[in-house]
Amino acid sequence: MSRTRIILDVDTGVDDAMAILYALGRPGIELEACTTVFGNTEVENATANTLALLHLCGHGDIPVAQGVGRSLLRPYVNRTRHIHGDTGSGNINLPVPPTRAVKEHAVDLIIRMAHENPGEITLVPVSPLTNIGLAFAKDPSIAKLFKDVVIMGSNVGLNPEFAGIMGVKSRLVDANIHNDPEAASIVMNSGANITLVGVDVTGMVRLNRDRMNWITENGDQPAKTLVEIIEFYYNFYLDNDKHRASHLPRGAGMHDPMAVAVAEDPTLATMEAIRGDIELQGEFTRGQLVADRRPIPGQEPNVRICSDFKVDEFLNRFCEAVAKV
Repeated sequence: MSRTRIILDVDTGVDDAMAILYALGRPGIELEACTTVFGNTEVENATANTLALLHLCGHGDIPVAQGVGRSLLRPYVNRTRHIHGDTGSGNINLPVPPTRAVKEHAVDLIIRMAHENPGEITLVPVSPLTNIGLAFAKDPSIAKLFKDVVIMGSNVGLNPEFAGIMGVKSRLVDANIHNDPEAASIVMNSGANITLVGVDVTGMVRLNRDRMNWITENGDQPAKTLVEIIEFYYNFYLDNDKHRASHLPRGAGMHDPMAVAVAEDPTLATMEAIRGDIELQGEFTRGQLVADRRPIPGQEPNVRICSDFKVDEFLNRFCEAVAKV
């Protein structure tokens, strides 16, 4: 069976750490490279965290290319320390690895690998889309060279029990697209084969204490360290979810590893093809994916959105994968 070859674009972050270990632990995935960007933390921290995790997992040979430290139009301000910790690692001090980021910029690595492997690489941004937007703007031809582009992003309100992200004026957004709507607009209109794993679906999926304990009991040191990293994030979610209905699941959010899971196995999700564009101007809607389902000639669907997910199957795969790393 052929493996899904991916470039993982990360702003590492706790759930990015979860995504990295999931990719490393799945036998059907070949992690070819990581590129880093701002988002959950400063890009320098995202790079350091990514390098440290790969080294901890015995995969220090996987190239890491540092990318952009701010959005196309606005300076970066870190507003997620209460979610991901001061440096993005849940306030866990990861060991300093002997490896360093490659000298090649993330944007140039993305372009080069697309040309060297036409139709073979799946690009998985679980982060603001600035690196991807710049790569597609610099060389528009690469949009058609990727096998798939699977993005952790979007929110079209498919699940009324998930209220969306807090702390922003825009009402139906996710953090990744909201952090750089202009870059996201470039990507959505690139002609790439795009799947969006939206926060209105991922926001309903939680890693609970029982599963975290199972990982600790059954995993080696990388898995145990991951659970330590998750702890800070887990406690944030427990506090933040107090407003949710009591029947909804509690635990750590699983946003980024769900996108990696879909990149490997799209059958985990139910898909709907839509015409999707990013709102760039609205006072209450900037950064929102506007979903158009009308059958208008010349406005054919350009993205697929996930409308449902095989939650238990995914969570079982996640626990088993990270325990194997």
